Amino acid sequence: MVHEVTDELVAEAARGKGVGGALTSEAIVLARAAGARTVDLTSRPARKAAGRLYERAGFEERDTRVYRYRMPA
Repeated sequence: MVHEVTDELVAEAARGKGVGGALTSEAIVLARAAGARTVDLTSRPARKAAGRLYERAGFEERDTRVYRYRMPA
């Protein structure tokens, strides 16, 4: 089973306060609970801050600009 996050948006006034990281972490928790082995998400190349957020969360950029988080064993 693969879960894909396609829209994780944080209001501009809330940016830089950990909201995006918390949403990403919770998505991973929920995916793990559902039995997912990976989580894929997409982000436009222009969204540099989003890319940095996903990489800090442990996602790896793929050639398609889709990030994947592998569930630890």
